[in-house]
Amino acid sequence: MTEILFIRHGETDCNKRHLYYGHLNPSLNQTGINQLKNTKKKLEKLKEKIDIIFSSDLKRCRESLELLEIDKDIKQHFSENLREMNFGILEGKTYKEIEEQFPHYVNEMKNNWRNFKPEGGESLSDLQKRSVAKINKIKNECKNKKILVVAHAGVIQSLISYYLFNNLDGYWQFKLDNGSITKMTVMNDGLMDLFILIILINKTLIFYTFIFNIYLNLLKNNFNQLNLCYNILTPNVKR
Repeated sequence: MTEILFIRHGETDCNKRHLYYGHLNPSLNQTGINQLKNTKKKLEKLKEKIDIIFSSDLKRCRESLELLEIDKDIKQHFSENLREMNFGILEGKTYKEIEEQFPHYVNEMKNNWRNFKPEGGESLSDLQKRSVAKINKIKNECKNKKILVVAHAGVIQSLISYYLFNNLDGYWQFKLDNGSITKMTVMNDGLMDLFILIILINKTLIFYTFIFNIYLNLLKNNFNQLNLCYNILTPNVKR
């Protein structure tokens, strides 16, 4: 059985100012530092024995990992493939600034959000493909290990959506707080994958479990049912 614990980095001033930022490289602010100190306590309560660590190479994830104070003897690997989505020329802009400076982008951002790609950036579909490829590689190379991954909201949300629905349909169904912990347990029996997800949102521990056949047609046919199940089981998750 392979287990992956995803931790979202702490808050930065870019988060606080509601900027579009992916590959910009700010440090954590004081709120972000405090969030990861709380995450450290939550992780200790879970008593998870980490075997190996992977992280985005951006500063906010490196600093978050340092604040977790994981055993230094555990190997740490930093990767560009775990970075947040690259917003290209929109990096560092607020939505209002985008409306004013790039009005031709606004309609596509709303109506083609899966494949919209700003100049010099990537699309959400690109992000998902990149993230899934990296996690599948990690999952295959670290079987029966407990893996810690420190990454970004876009990365983690796109991964959960992929493993639950095999696409981006579930991407906007939930929101991960800074410092939140998401746990994925993967057991393969040749026919079915079992995913057990645990999300820590602030001080609330929320458990929700999905057991399903991952054939694409079954997932597509049962999307609404799965989404309803998710909403019932996680009423306190921020949306």
